[in-house]
Amino acid sequence: MTSSGYGTAAVPELIPAAPVDQHPLRQRRRRARGSIARRVILAIAALYFVGPLVVAIMYTIQNHNGGVTFNAYRQIFAKPPTGEIGFTTALVYSLEIAVVTMVITLLLMLPTQLLLHLRFPRWRPLVEIITLLPLVFPPVVLVVGISDVYTWAAPPKSALPGQDESAIFKILRYIRDQGHPILLSLVYVVLAMPFAYRSLDAGIRSIDTKTLVEAARNLGASWTSVVTRILIPSLRTAIINAGFLCFALVMGEYTLSSILLYTKPFPVWLAQLPTTSGQVQSAVSVLSLLLVEALLLVIGALNWRRAAEKKG
Repeated sequence: MTSSGYGTAAVPELIPAAPVDQHPLRQRRRRARGSIARRVILAIAALYFVGPLVVAIMYTIQNHNGGVTFNAYRQIFAKPPTGEIGFTTALVYSLEIAVVTMVITLLLMLPTQLLLHLRFPRWRPLVEIITLLPLVFPPVVLVVGISDVYTWAAPPKSALPGQDESAIFKILRYIRDQGHPILLSLVYVVLAMPFAYRSLDAGIRSIDTKTLVEAARNLGASWTSVVTRILIPSLRTAIINAGFLCFALVMGEYTLSSILLYTKPFPVWLAQLPTTSGQVQSAVSVLSLLLVEALLLVIGALNWRRAAEKKG
């Protein structure tokens, strides 16, 4: 209330104070409990994932006397017997297949996804069903079909005595050759298609693709500039994730390469490791797992850098 008397200072009306929490101690206890719960969950997860790796490393470096030795890791990189390939050769061979698979998969799936979201949205359910087919049919069925097709279309040279090979036969044999297994990469593209499709689809859905494209086109940008300078940088995380899924598939797939009689891929070499030492086999598994973990750290670093650029 205010006073109306002459020469009397006006007294402002009292404003109700904001409600004060009567239980600040209770809130602090809840926060402390939540923090403890998160730490416990993280500790359990770290023990679950890191524990077996630590035990495997300790097993590979322990000798019979209880000391430390790296003999198992030396045997991995030692020169193999005649007619056998080494660890580095098998690893590089699979890395080359993985790179070819990633490039082909991204070149096929990224334009397809952009066309489905920008021009042909009605076809998206049909394409999604098609991409699920590799998950429906087992890999054994796929590889048996490929073997039958090769038996019919590209028979061995002994089956064509005195006849000149056609260009199709030469191309098919070149694709399947051990020195450049393009056939294996093409098969892996089919297997990686469902995972790459969903990774890229999630990335495209997370940004306003139509608005970005329309704004760029209205400003006079060509389609090449729109794709290379706007869409691909915006989808970098989704592209990296799709590439990593292809890489993980190639580095861990054994069935197709073994049935198609490829002996150089890393999973086949790991299964046919010419040793009876459990330490050596465990050391190879540890190295392959550490390789995947290092790749995950690189992908995480790229994503963190992308997030930091957005915040800046």
